[in-house]
Amino acid sequence: MYGGSTDDRWEPLLGRLPSEQFEIGKDGTGLLVVGFDGSGPSRNALAYAAGLARRDNAALLIAFVETLTSATLWFFAGSPIIPDSAGDLTEDLRTELSGVGVPWRFVMVRGDTARELETLADSCMADAIVVGRSRSPWHTFGGSVAVGLARRARRTVLIVP
Repeated sequence: MYGGSTDDRWEPLLGRLPSEQFEIGKDGTGLLVVGFDGSGPSRNALAYAAGLARRDNAALLIAFVETLTSATLWFFAGSPIIPDSAGDLTEDLRTELSGVGVPWRFVMVRGDTARELETLADSCMADAIVVGRSRSPWHTFGGSVAVGLARRARRTVLIVP
């Protein structure tokens, strides 16, 4: 209900808390985990999460998850060659987030993307995970990260188109 009603059914805490005591819990978010791989949908997710973090005075933990089956792993004479994807993405992030005024940290992990994002969010006690919607037809066959997170996550998952 909006407005200045004095009906205590709409304001259950009015007059019930001792003065200068606050409600247990918090309003808004404190930390958002964002899945970022440099693609268009992940950039949309980053922009949405940055705006939300700015409004809520929150921080971002931006994660690049390198899957062990990704095209970034190349084998030469039996040893893997892994390009510096994370280094390239760090520069992109500095450009994307310059002037936003949101504290952020970038991490790179390896493994199953949905599982690693949930593990990060769990270990940091993040309020939500923000990912972009997959546009690849391959992900409809193998299952997208967004769908995997929506099915198994224990916290809010925001899927940005």
